Amino acid sequence: MNFNTNETELSWPCYSGPEMCLLFFLGAFPKNLAIGYTPSIDQVFTRIWLKGLFTQFNENWKFKGEYSIFKIQFTPNGFHSLFELPLKEFKDKIVDAQAVFGKEILPYCEQLQQAQTIHEMAALTDEFLKSYVVQRKLSSTKKSVALVCNAIVQSNCAISIEEYAAMAKMSLRNFERNFIKQVGTTPKVFCRLLRFHRAIQTKLINPSKCWTSIALDCDYYDQMHMIRDFKKIAGASPTALFENNYPSPLCIKNVKRSIAIEGSCLNLLK
Repeated sequence: MNFNTNETELSWPCYSGPEMCLLFFLGAFPKNLAIGYTPSIDQVFTRIWLKGLFTQFNENWKFKGEYSIFKIQFTPNGFHSLFELPLKEFKDKIVDAQAVFGKEILPYCEQLQQAQTIHEMAALTDEFLKSYVVQRKLSSTKKSVALVCNAIVQSNCAISIEEYAAMAKMSLRNFERNFIKQVGTTPKVFCRLLRFHRAIQTKLINPSKCWTSIALDCDYYDQMHMIRDFKKIAGASPTALFENNYPSPLCIKNVKRSIAIEGSCLNLLK
């Protein structure tokens, strides 16, 4: 995404999200972060951040200046499928990407700065990520969790966790343990985050839509269940959250890419 605040301060809420992402700040940096949720960044202001799954609302990121931000958004199990790192280690954290990828990521960042289009960036990203991937097949356990995770996303948590465990052909306890390793949190919390995220996105796309309709569209049992989840995740009701943190519209270009490992995928956002 590219934007210029024209000397005014723009506030963008950092909502909880059901997946990990890589953020490249090719222009200015955000003016502030909620450091309480970013212990690993520890005042290391590098241009490349690895953001884990956030299970709580992370206050606002404030911007003032000219920004160019490139984001690689992995599917919920995509990062683990590619790099086999336990996602629970990144939950509710932002870390310096060099700690994970090494200094080899710096030339890639420089190439992104020189690229003229999102499609050039996508091609560079394909080349960079594939250099880290050892050609392999997922184990049957990882493949099962990956397939069920994709089913959860597609169905918006339409059935019970027990049924998803049966779909993976695992006991409930074994399914939850493997899900935490691959996705970063329990299936129950993941479903809550997924509904919350979809409710937020629905409101952003259609600000005039009432919260009752959004609750039904996002498969909440009723509006009160949605309000309860918002208070648990964001500390405020939907109405109060948007009154205090309603974001300004930004122009985002989206390109979907796939990496040749079963169950993994990513989106490229600029």
